Amino acid sequence: MSIRHRGSARQVAMTAGALLLATGSLVAATGQPAAAVVDYVTPTSVTWTDVRQPSSSFSPSEGTVPVGTWEADGDKHTARAYFTFDLTPYRGQRIVSARAITGETAVNDCDKPREIELWRTDPAVSAPTWNTAPAVREKVADVAYPNLPCGSSFIGVMISEAVRQAVADGQDQLTLMARIAGDHEENKHYGRWIKNVGISLDHNTPPNVPDQLTVDGATCDTSLTIRNTGPTLRANVSDPDVNETGGGDAVAATFALWPIDRPAERTEATLDGQSSPAQYVYRLPRGGLTHGNTYAFSVRASDQYDSSNWSPECRFTIDTVAPAAPTVSSIDYPAGWDGPATGGPGIPGSFTFTSDSDSDDLAGFSYGESGLSSRFVPVDASGRSATVSYAPVQDGPRTLSVYSVDRAGNFSEATSYRFSVRYTAPTITDADPEAPAGTPRRLTFAPNMENVVEYTYRLNDGEETTVPAGADGTAQVTITPEISDAYFLYVRSRTADGLSSGEAWIFLWVPEAG
Repeated sequence: MSIRHRGSARQVAMTAGALLLATGSLVAATGQPAAAVVDYVTPTSVTWTDVRQPSSSFSPSEGTVPVGTWEADGDKHTARAYFTFDLTPYRGQRIVSARAITGETAVNDCDKPREIELWRTDPAVSAPTWNTAPAVREKVADVAYPNLPCGSSFIGVMISEAVRQAVADGQDQLTLMARIAGDHEENKHYGRWIKNVGISLDHNTPPNVPDQLTVDGATCDTSLTIRNTGPTLRANVSDPDVNETGGGDAVAATFALWPIDRPAERTEATLDGQSSPAQYVYRLPRGGLTHGNTYAFSVRASDQYDSSNWSPECRFTIDTVAPAAPTVSSIDYPAGWDGPATGGPGIPGSFTFTSDSDSDDLAGFSYGESGLSSRFVPVDASGRSATVSYAPVQDGPRTLSVYSVDRAGNFSEATSYRFSVRYTAPTITDADPEAPAGTPRRLTFAPNMENVVEYTYRLNDGEETTVPAGADGTAQVTITPEISDAYFLYVRSRTADGLSSGEAWIFLWVPEAG
Protein backbone atom coordinates (compact mmCIF):
# COMPACT_ATOMS: atom_id res chain seq x y z
CA MET A 1 0.00 0.00 0.00
CA SER A 2 1.29 3.45 -0.83
CA ILE A 3 0.02 6.81 0.42
CA ARG A 4 1.99 9.93 -0.34
CA HIS A 5 1.14 13.16 1.48
CA ARG A 6 1.69 16.82 0.70
CA GLY A 7 1.16 19.65 3.16
CA SER A 8 2.59 20.89 6.46
CA ALA A 9 3.76 18.40 9.08
CA ARG A 10 0.65 19.11 11.17
CA GLN A 11 -1.61 18.67 8.16
CA VAL A 12 0.12 15.49 7.06
CA ALA A 13 -0.24 14.08 10.56
CA MET A 14 -3.97 14.70 10.32
CA THR A 15 -4.23 12.40 7.31
CA ALA A 16 -1.65 9.81 8.32
CA GLY A 17 -4.30 7.23 9.07
CA ALA A 18 -5.73 7.11 5.56
CA LEU A 19 -6.21 3.68 4.04
CA LEU A 20 -6.41 2.46 0.47
CA LEU A 21 -9.15 -0.10 -0.24
CA ALA A 22 -10.05 -1.81 -3.47
CA THR A 23 -13.80 -2.36 -3.24
CA GLY A 24 -13.77 -4.74 -0.36
CA SER A 25 -10.14 -5.81 -0.11
CA LEU A 26 -6.86 -4.25 0.88
CA VAL A 27 -4.52 -3.83 -2.07
CA ALA A 28 -0.77 -3.41 -1.88
CA ALA A 29 0.76 -0.75 -4.10
CA THR A 30 3.17 -1.78 -6.80
CA GLY A 31 5.09 1.49 -7.18
CA GLN A 32 4.46 3.93 -10.00
CA PRO A 33 1.35 3.20 -12.05
CA ALA A 34 1.87 1.08 -15.13
CA ALA A 35 1.12 2.95 -18.27
CA ALA A 36 -0.09 3.44 -21.75
CA VAL A 37 -1.08 1.16 -24.60
CA VAL A 38 1.14 -0.19 -27.37
CA ASP A 39 -0.37 -0.45 -30.85
CA TYR A 40 1.22 -1.81 -33.99
CA VAL A 41 0.08 0.65 -36.63
CA THR A 42 0.11 -0.48 -40.22
CA PRO A 43 0.05 2.03 -43.07
CA THR A 44 -3.22 2.92 -44.73
CA SER A 45 -1.44 3.18 -48.07
CA VAL A 46 1.90 1.97 -49.44
CA THR A 47 3.28 3.15 -52.79
CA TRP A 48 6.68 3.07 -54.46
CA THR A 49 7.92 5.18 -57.36
CA ASP A 50 10.51 4.58 -60.09
CA VAL A 51 12.57 7.23 -61.83
CA ARG A 52 12.47 4.99 -64.93
CA GLN A 53 8.67 5.39 -65.03
CA PRO A 54 8.23 8.85 -63.51
CA SER A 55 4.49 9.14 -64.14
CA SER A 56 3.53 5.82 -62.55
CA SER A 57 3.03 4.58 -59.00
CA PHE A 58 3.37 0.99 -57.87
CA SER A 59 1.93 -1.16 -55.11
CA PRO A 60 4.00 -3.45 -52.89
CA SER A 61 4.55 -7.07 -53.86
CA GLU A 62 3.79 -9.51 -51.04
CA GLY A 63 4.36 -6.76 -48.49
CA THR A 64 7.73 -5.62 -49.80
CA VAL A 65 8.93 -2.58 -51.73
CA PRO A 66 12.22 -1.64 -53.43
CA VAL A 67 14.43 1.25 -52.31
CA GLY A 68 17.51 2.40 -54.22
CA THR A 69 18.73 1.15 -57.58
CA TRP A 70 18.66 -2.18 -59.43
CA GLU A 71 18.91 -3.28 -63.05
CA ALA A 72 16.39 -5.35 -64.97
CA ASP A 73 16.47 -6.33 -68.62
CA GLY A 74 19.31 -3.90 -69.14
CA ASP A 75 17.34 -0.99 -67.69
CA LYS A 76 18.34 0.93 -64.57
CA HIS A 77 15.61 1.59 -61.97
CA THR A 78 15.74 3.79 -58.87
CA ALA A 79 12.90 3.59 -56.33
CA ARG A 80 11.58 5.38 -53.31
CA ALA A 81 8.74 4.07 -51.07
CA TYR A 82 5.97 6.02 -49.33
CA PHE A 83 4.02 4.88 -46.25
CA THR A 84 1.00 6.84 -44.99
CA PHE A 85 -0.37 6.32 -41.46
CA ASP A 86 -3.68 7.37 -39.92
CA LEU A 87 -3.14 9.49 -36.81
CA THR A 88 -6.76 10.33 -36.01
CA PRO A 89 -7.08 7.66 -33.26
CA TYR A 90 -4.32 9.42 -31.34
CA ARG A 91 -5.65 12.96 -31.21
CA GLY A 92 -5.22 14.47 -27.77
CA GLN A 93 -2.99 11.62 -26.62
CA ARG A 94 0.54 11.59 -25.36
CA ILE A 95 2.90 9.79 -27.71
CA VAL A 96 5.23 8.00 -25.33
CA SER A 97 7.39 6.41 -28.00
CA ALA A 98 7.22 5.37 -31.65
CA ARG A 99 9.42 2.86 -33.41
CA ALA A 100 9.43 2.30 -37.18
CA ILE A 101 9.63 -1.43 -37.90
CA THR A 102 10.78 -2.99 -41.16
CA GLY A 103 13.12 -5.73 -42.41
CA GLU A 104 15.14 -6.66 -45.47
CA THR A 105 13.81 -9.26 -47.91
CA ALA A 106 16.51 -8.88 -50.58
CA VAL A 107 19.90 -7.10 -50.71
CA ASN A 108 21.83 -6.39 -53.90
CA ASP A 109 25.31 -6.44 -52.33
CA CYS A 110 25.99 -7.39 -48.70
CA ASP A 111 29.49 -5.92 -48.96
CA LYS A 112 27.93 -2.46 -48.99
CA PRO A 113 26.57 -0.93 -45.77
CA ARG A 114 22.89 -0.42 -45.12
CA GLU A 115 22.07 3.24 -45.84
CA ILE A 116 18.27 3.47 -45.64
CA GLU A 117 16.80 6.80 -44.60
CA LEU A 118 13.29 7.71 -43.43
CA TRP A 119 12.00 11.19 -44.31
CA ARG A 120 8.77 12.93 -43.38
CA THR A 121 6.90 14.38 -46.33
CA ASP A 122 3.74 16.35 -46.74
CA PRO A 123 0.66 14.08 -46.56
CA ALA A 124 0.19 12.23 -49.81
CA VAL A 125 -3.08 13.42 -51.37
CA SER A 126 -3.02 10.61 -53.95
CA ALA A 127 -0.66 7.79 -54.83
CA PRO A 128 2.72 9.48 -55.49
CA THR A 129 4.70 9.15 -58.67
CA TRP A 130 8.32 10.16 -59.12
CA ASN A 131 7.12 13.38 -60.70
CA THR A 132 4.27 14.10 -58.21
CA ALA A 133 5.98 13.04 -55.01
CA PRO A 134 4.95 15.07 -51.92
CA ALA A 135 7.33 17.71 -50.64
CA VAL A 136 10.04 16.40 -48.32
CA ARG A 137 10.17 18.14 -44.91
CA GLU A 138 12.90 16.57 -42.77
CA LYS A 139 14.82 13.40 -42.21
CA VAL A 140 13.30 11.34 -39.43
CA ALA A 141 15.82 8.56 -38.96
CA ASP A 142 18.78 6.68 -40.43
CA VAL A 143 18.12 2.96 -40.72
CA ALA A 144 21.75 1.91 -40.71
CA TYR A 145 22.57 -0.42 -37.80
CA PRO A 146 25.89 -1.76 -39.11
CA ASN A 147 25.90 -4.40 -36.38
CA LEU A 148 22.77 -6.05 -37.75
CA PRO A 149 23.48 -8.79 -40.31
CA CYS A 150 22.80 -8.24 -43.96
CA GLY A 151 19.27 -9.25 -44.87
CA SER A 152 18.04 -8.80 -41.33
CA SER A 153 14.34 -9.60 -41.14
CA PHE A 154 13.67 -7.20 -38.26
CA ILE A 155 14.94 -3.64 -38.08
CA GLY A 156 13.55 -0.99 -35.74
CA VAL A 157 14.38 2.68 -35.45
CA MET A 158 12.94 5.33 -33.12
CA ILE A 159 10.80 8.02 -34.75
CA SER A 160 9.08 9.28 -31.58
CA GLU A 161 9.59 12.98 -32.15
CA ALA A 162 8.21 12.91 -35.68
CA VAL A 163 5.02 11.14 -34.62
CA ARG A 164 4.71 13.25 -31.49
CA GLN A 165 4.99 16.50 -33.45
CA ALA A 166 2.50 15.38 -36.09
CA VAL A 167 -0.08 14.55 -33.41
CA ALA A 168 0.62 17.81 -31.58
CA ASP A 169 0.13 19.73 -34.83
CA GLY A 170 -3.28 18.10 -35.30
CA GLN A 171 -2.30 16.26 -38.48
CA ASP A 172 -4.62 13.45 -39.52
CA GLN A 173 -1.90 11.61 -41.42
CA LEU A 174 1.83 11.00 -41.34
CA THR A 175 3.63 10.08 -44.57
CA LEU A 176 7.14 8.60 -44.39
CA MET A 177 9.43 8.14 -47.38
CA ALA A 178 12.11 5.44 -47.44
CA ARG A 179 15.11 5.95 -49.71
CA ILE A 180 18.81 5.17 -49.99
CA ALA A 181 21.05 7.97 -48.72
CA GLY A 182 22.60 10.63 -50.97
CA ASP A 183 24.46 9.69 -54.15
CA HIS A 184 24.38 6.02 -53.20
CA GLU A 185 20.69 6.05 -54.13
CA GLU A 186 21.77 5.64 -57.77
CA ASN A 187 24.37 2.97 -57.01
CA LYS A 188 22.88 -0.46 -57.55
CA HIS A 189 25.15 -2.06 -54.93
CA TYR A 190 23.23 -0.22 -52.16
CA GLY A 191 19.76 -1.14 -53.35
CA ARG A 192 17.51 -3.58 -51.44
CA TRP A 193 13.90 -4.70 -50.90
CA ILE A 194 12.31 -3.99 -47.55
CA LYS A 195 9.12 -4.96 -45.75
CA ASN A 196 6.31 -2.44 -45.51
CA VAL A 197 7.12 -0.08 -42.67
CA GLY A 198 4.89 -0.25 -39.58
CA ILE A 199 4.99 1.74 -36.36
CA SER A 200 5.06 0.29 -32.87
CA LEU A 201 3.28 3.12 -31.06
CA ASP A 202 3.26 3.49 -27.28
CA HIS A 203 0.58 6.07 -26.51
CA ASN A 204 -1.29 7.29 -23.48
CA THR A 205 -4.65 8.95 -22.86
CA PRO A 206 -5.03 10.97 -19.66
CA PRO A 207 -7.31 9.37 -17.06
CA ASN A 208 -10.91 10.50 -16.87
CA VAL A 209 -11.90 13.08 -14.28
CA PRO A 210 -12.82 11.15 -11.10
CA ASP A 211 -16.53 10.97 -10.32
CA GLN A 212 -19.05 9.61 -7.80
CA LEU A 213 -17.42 11.39 -4.88
CA THR A 214 -18.99 10.50 -1.53
CA VAL A 215 -18.51 11.33 2.15
CA ASP A 216 -19.35 8.41 4.46
CA GLY A 217 -21.43 7.03 1.59
CA ALA A 218 -23.43 10.24 1.03
CA THR A 219 -23.32 11.78 -2.45
CA CYS A 220 -22.20 15.33 -3.01
CA ASP A 221 -25.17 16.56 -5.02
CA THR A 222 -26.74 18.16 -1.92
CA SER A 223 -25.51 20.09 1.10
CA LEU A 224 -23.85 17.58 3.41
CA THR A 225 -23.60 17.73 7.18
CA ILE A 226 -21.98 14.83 9.01
CA ARG A 227 -21.12 14.11 12.64
CA ASN A 228 -18.03 11.98 11.93
CA THR A 229 -14.76 13.83 12.57
CA GLY A 230 -12.88 11.15 10.64
CA PRO A 231 -15.06 10.52 7.59
CA THR A 232 -14.38 8.15 4.72
CA LEU A 233 -13.97 9.80 1.32
CA ARG A 234 -14.52 7.81 -1.85
CA ALA A 235 -14.06 8.44 -5.56
CA ASN A 236 -14.23 6.35 -8.72
CA VAL A 237 -11.31 6.62 -11.13
CA SER A 238 -11.00 5.29 -14.67
CA ASP A 239 -8.73 5.50 -17.68
CA PRO A 240 -9.76 5.22 -21.34
CA ASP A 241 -6.72 3.11 -22.22
CA VAL A 242 -7.32 -0.64 -22.46
CA ASN A 243 -4.50 -3.07 -23.17
CA GLU A 244 -4.55 -6.03 -25.54
CA THR A 245 -5.96 -8.37 -22.85
CA GLY A 246 -8.79 -5.98 -21.93
CA GLY A 247 -7.12 -4.71 -18.76
CA GLY A 248 -6.78 -1.07 -17.81
CA ASP A 249 -3.89 1.17 -16.79
CA ALA A 250 -2.81 1.32 -13.19
CA VAL A 251 -4.29 4.59 -11.97
CA ALA A 252 -3.51 6.56 -8.81
CA ALA A 253 -5.86 8.96 -7.05
CA THR A 254 -4.83 12.17 -5.33
CA PHE A 255 -7.26 13.43 -2.69
CA ALA A 256 -7.05 17.14 -1.87
CA LEU A 257 -8.77 18.35 1.31
CA TRP A 258 -9.05 21.83 2.80
CA PRO A 259 -11.23 24.03 5.05
CA ILE A 260 -13.13 26.25 2.64
CA ASP A 261 -12.28 29.40 4.61
CA ARG A 262 -8.60 28.44 4.87
CA PRO A 263 -7.48 27.15 1.47
CA ALA A 264 -3.82 27.54 2.45
CA GLU A 265 -4.30 24.52 4.74
CA ARG A 266 -4.93 22.29 1.74
CA THR A 267 -3.42 18.79 2.04
CA GLU A 268 -2.99 16.19 -0.66
CA ALA A 269 -2.63 12.43 -0.32
CA THR A 270 -1.94 10.14 -3.27
CA LEU A 271 -3.15 6.55 -3.17
CA ASP A 272 -2.07 4.00 -5.76
CA GLY A 273 -2.07 0.30 -6.46
CA GLN A 274 -5.23 -0.27 -8.49
CA SER A 275 -6.03 -0.78 -12.16
CA SER A 276 -8.75 1.13 -13.97
CA PRO A 277 -11.64 1.19 -13.26
CA ALA A 278 -11.39 1.37 -9.47
CA GLN A 279 -12.82 2.98 -6.39
CA TYR A 280 -10.37 4.60 -4.00
CA VAL A 281 -11.24 4.92 -0.34
CA TYR A 282 -9.49 7.55 1.79
CA ARG A 283 -10.18 7.23 5.51
CA LEU A 284 -9.36 10.23 7.64
CA PRO A 285 -8.33 9.64 11.26
CA ARG A 286 -11.06 10.22 13.82
CA GLY A 287 -10.75 13.69 15.32
CA GLY A 288 -8.89 15.06 12.33
CA LEU A 289 -11.74 17.44 11.45
CA THR A 290 -13.49 19.79 13.86
CA HIS A 291 -17.05 20.81 14.69
CA GLY A 292 -18.49 23.82 12.90
CA ASN A 293 -16.05 23.79 9.99
CA THR A 294 -16.97 23.25 6.35
CA TYR A 295 -14.49 21.29 4.26
CA ALA A 296 -14.08 20.57 0.57
CA PHE A 297 -12.29 17.76 -1.19
CA SER A 298 -11.44 17.09 -4.80
CA VAL A 299 -9.77 14.17 -6.54
CA ARG A 300 -7.41 13.88 -9.49
CA ALA A 301 -6.47 10.64 -11.28
CA SER A 302 -2.99 9.94 -12.65
CA ASP A 303 -1.29 7.25 -14.65
CA GLN A 304 2.45 7.09 -15.28
CA TYR A 305 2.42 9.89 -17.83
CA ASP A 306 -0.62 12.09 -17.40
CA SER A 307 -3.14 13.40 -14.89
CA SER A 308 -6.79 14.25 -15.23
CA ASN A 309 -8.30 17.57 -14.28
CA TRP A 310 -9.43 17.92 -10.69
CA SER A 311 -12.96 16.73 -10.06
CA PRO A 312 -15.66 19.20 -9.03
CA GLU A 313 -15.24 19.76 -5.29
CA CYS A 314 -17.44 18.07 -2.72
CA ARG A 315 -18.30 20.13 0.38
CA PHE A 316 -19.41 18.93 3.79
CA THR A 317 -19.81 20.42 7.27
CA ILE A 318 -18.88 18.79 10.58
CA ASP A 319 -21.57 18.89 13.30
CA THR A 320 -20.95 16.97 16.52
CA VAL A 321 -23.46 18.78 18.78
CA ALA A 322 -26.71 16.95 19.55
CA PRO A 323 -30.02 18.84 19.07
CA ALA A 324 -32.39 19.70 21.91
CA ALA A 325 -34.70 16.96 23.15
CA PRO A 326 -38.26 17.32 21.80
CA THR A 327 -41.55 17.93 23.55
CA VAL A 328 -44.37 15.46 22.83
CA SER A 329 -48.13 16.06 22.97
CA SER A 330 -51.25 14.12 21.98
CA ILE A 331 -54.97 14.83 22.35
CA ASP A 332 -55.86 11.23 21.49
CA TYR A 333 -53.47 9.74 24.04
CA PRO A 334 -53.01 12.33 26.83
CA ALA A 335 -49.84 12.21 28.90
CA GLY A 336 -49.77 10.33 32.18
CA TRP A 337 -50.31 6.89 33.59
CA ASP A 338 -52.68 8.10 36.30
CA GLY A 339 -55.38 9.56 34.07
CA PRO A 340 -58.09 7.66 32.21
CA ALA A 341 -56.93 5.23 29.56
CA THR A 342 -57.87 6.11 25.98
CA GLY A 343 -57.78 4.64 22.53
CA GLY A 344 -56.78 1.03 22.39
CA PRO A 345 -54.33 -1.41 20.81
CA GLY A 346 -54.28 -0.86 17.07
CA ILE A 347 -56.23 2.40 17.33
CA PRO A 348 -54.15 5.23 15.85
CA GLY A 349 -53.72 8.52 17.62
CA SER A 350 -52.08 11.80 16.62
CA PHE A 351 -48.76 12.70 18.31
CA THR A 352 -46.91 15.99 17.77
CA PHE A 353 -43.15 16.34 18.29
CA THR A 354 -41.55 19.78 18.64
CA SER A 355 -37.90 20.80 19.13
CA ASP A 356 -36.29 24.13 19.96
CA SER A 357 -33.27 23.27 17.78
CA ASP A 358 -32.25 25.44 14.83
CA SER A 359 -34.75 24.79 12.05
CA ASP A 360 -31.90 24.74 9.50
CA ASP A 361 -30.23 21.95 11.45
CA LEU A 362 -33.13 19.69 12.41
CA ALA A 363 -33.89 16.73 10.11
CA GLY A 364 -36.71 15.03 11.97
CA PHE A 365 -37.61 12.75 14.88
CA SER A 366 -37.06 9.11 15.75
CA TYR A 367 -39.77 7.48 17.84
CA GLY A 368 -40.92 4.10 19.08
CA GLU A 369 -41.91 1.99 22.06
CA SER A 370 -39.43 -0.15 23.97
CA GLY A 371 -38.87 -3.51 22.35
CA LEU A 372 -40.34 -2.38 19.02
CA SER A 373 -38.60 -1.03 15.93
CA SER A 374 -38.26 2.73 15.81
CA ARG A 375 -39.53 4.97 13.02
CA PHE A 376 -38.37 8.27 11.58
CA VAL A 377 -40.46 11.25 10.50
CA PRO A 378 -38.97 14.36 8.81
CA VAL A 379 -39.78 17.83 10.08
CA ASP A 380 -42.69 19.67 8.51
CA ALA A 381 -42.52 23.05 6.77
CA SER A 382 -41.86 24.80 10.09
CA GLY A 383 -38.55 23.02 10.35
CA ARG A 384 -39.15 22.38 14.06
CA SER A 385 -42.01 19.89 14.43
CA ALA A 386 -43.76 16.88 12.97
CA THR A 387 -47.08 15.13 13.58
CA VAL A 388 -47.49 11.37 13.23
CA SER A 389 -50.31 8.88 13.45
CA TYR A 390 -49.27 6.09 15.79
CA ALA A 391 -51.23 3.05 17.01
CA PRO A 392 -50.10 1.39 20.26
CA VAL A 393 -49.83 -2.39 20.07
CA GLN A 394 -50.79 -3.16 23.66
CA ASP A 395 -53.09 -1.81 26.34
CA GLY A 396 -52.06 -0.50 29.73
CA PRO A 397 -49.27 1.94 30.63
CA ARG A 398 -47.12 2.68 27.57
CA THR A 399 -44.03 4.81 26.92
CA LEU A 400 -43.14 6.39 23.59
CA SER A 401 -39.45 7.35 23.34
CA VAL A 402 -38.84 10.30 21.01
CA TYR A 403 -35.50 11.78 19.84
CA SER A 404 -34.67 14.90 17.84
CA VAL A 405 -32.34 14.06 14.93
CA ASP A 406 -30.29 16.71 13.16
CA ARG A 407 -29.03 16.66 9.58
CA ALA A 408 -25.67 15.25 10.69
CA GLY A 409 -27.39 12.27 12.30
CA ASN A 410 -26.87 13.40 15.91
CA PHE A 411 -29.58 12.19 18.31
CA SER A 412 -30.83 14.23 21.25
CA GLU A 413 -31.53 12.86 24.70
CA ALA A 414 -34.74 10.83 24.71
CA THR A 415 -38.07 12.31 25.71
CA SER A 416 -40.19 9.60 27.37
CA TYR A 417 -43.89 10.23 26.77
CA ARG A 418 -46.04 8.12 29.13
CA PHE A 419 -49.68 7.43 28.37
CA SER A 420 -52.34 4.81 29.14
CA VAL A 421 -54.01 2.64 26.52
CA ARG A 422 -57.51 1.40 27.17
CA TYR A 423 -58.27 -2.33 27.26
CA THR A 424 -60.53 -2.96 24.25
CA ALA A 425 -60.47 -6.73 23.82
CA PRO A 426 -63.91 -8.35 24.11
CA THR A 427 -65.05 -10.14 27.27
CA ILE A 428 -65.65 -13.87 26.76
CA THR A 429 -68.21 -15.79 28.87
CA ASP A 430 -68.38 -19.60 28.75
CA ALA A 431 -71.91 -20.79 29.55
CA ASP A 432 -70.93 -24.49 29.47
CA PRO A 433 -67.52 -24.78 31.13
CA GLU A 434 -67.95 -28.52 31.79
CA ALA A 435 -69.40 -29.58 28.44
CA PRO A 436 -67.76 -32.80 27.28
CA ALA A 437 -66.45 -33.63 23.81
CA GLY A 438 -69.14 -33.73 21.15
CA THR A 439 -71.44 -31.46 23.15
CA PRO A 440 -72.30 -27.90 22.04
CA ARG A 441 -70.58 -25.15 24.04
CA ARG A 442 -72.17 -21.69 24.24
CA LEU A 443 -69.93 -18.61 24.36
CA THR A 444 -70.87 -14.95 24.63
CA PHE A 445 -68.70 -12.06 23.38
CA ALA A 446 -69.28 -8.66 25.00
CA PRO A 447 -67.69 -5.39 23.77
CA ASN A 448 -65.22 -3.11 25.51
CA MET A 449 -65.51 -0.52 22.73
CA GLU A 450 -68.38 1.59 21.42
CA ASN A 451 -70.29 0.75 18.23
CA VAL A 452 -69.06 -2.82 17.89
CA VAL A 453 -70.73 -4.46 14.87
CA GLU A 454 -68.99 -7.81 14.56
CA TYR A 455 -66.59 -10.31 16.12
CA THR A 456 -64.00 -12.54 14.52
CA TYR A 457 -62.89 -15.66 16.37
CA ARG A 458 -60.91 -18.87 15.85
CA LEU A 459 -60.24 -22.04 17.82
CA ASN A 460 -56.53 -22.69 18.26
CA ASP A 461 -54.96 -22.12 14.83
CA GLY A 462 -58.09 -22.95 12.88
CA GLU A 463 -59.90 -20.84 10.33
CA GLU A 464 -61.39 -17.53 11.45
CA THR A 465 -65.16 -17.05 11.65
CA THR A 466 -66.89 -13.65 11.71
CA VAL A 467 -70.32 -13.16 13.35
CA PRO A 468 -72.44 -9.99 13.64
CA ALA A 469 -73.02 -8.25 16.97
CA GLY A 470 -76.50 -7.72 18.27
CA ALA A 471 -78.09 -4.37 19.07
CA ASP A 472 -76.51 -4.45 22.52
CA GLY A 473 -73.08 -5.12 20.98
CA THR A 474 -72.86 -8.74 22.10
CA ALA A 475 -72.78 -11.96 20.12
CA GLN A 476 -73.39 -15.60 21.00
CA VAL A 477 -71.63 -18.48 19.26
CA THR A 478 -71.69 -22.22 19.72
CA ILE A 479 -68.74 -24.52 19.21
CA THR A 480 -68.67 -28.31 19.44
CA PRO A 481 -65.20 -29.76 19.99
CA GLU A 482 -65.32 -33.44 19.02
CA ILE A 483 -62.13 -34.51 20.81
CA SER A 484 -61.28 -34.25 24.49
CA ASP A 485 -58.38 -31.83 24.74
CA ALA A 486 -57.29 -28.37 25.82
CA TYR A 487 -58.35 -25.54 23.49
CA PHE A 488 -57.73 -21.81 23.19
CA LEU A 489 -60.33 -19.53 21.66
CA TYR A 490 -59.27 -16.10 20.38
CA VAL A 491 -61.60 -13.22 19.49
CA ARG A 492 -61.44 -9.55 18.50
CA SER A 493 -64.18 -7.05 17.74
CA ARG A 494 -64.61 -4.42 15.01
CA THR A 495 -66.53 -1.16 15.18
CA ALA A 496 -68.72 0.48 12.58
CA ASP A 497 -65.77 2.82 11.88
CA GLY A 498 -63.55 -0.15 11.07
CA LEU A 499 -61.49 0.01 14.28
CA SER A 500 -60.28 -3.35 15.49
CA SER A 501 -59.98 -4.18 19.20
CA GLY A 502 -57.22 -5.97 20.98
CA GLU A 503 -57.41 -9.74 20.98
CA ALA A 504 -58.97 -11.64 23.91
CA TRP A 505 -58.55 -15.35 24.60
CA ILE A 506 -60.01 -18.01 26.85
CA PHE A 507 -58.75 -21.45 27.86
CA LEU A 508 -61.25 -24.28 27.34
CA TRP A 509 -60.90 -27.73 28.78
CA VAL A 510 -63.05 -30.31 27.04
CA PRO A 511 -63.40 -33.58 29.02
CA GLU A 512 -64.31 -36.91 27.49
CA ALA A 513 -67.99 -37.70 27.06
CA GLY A 514 -69.75 -40.09 29.42
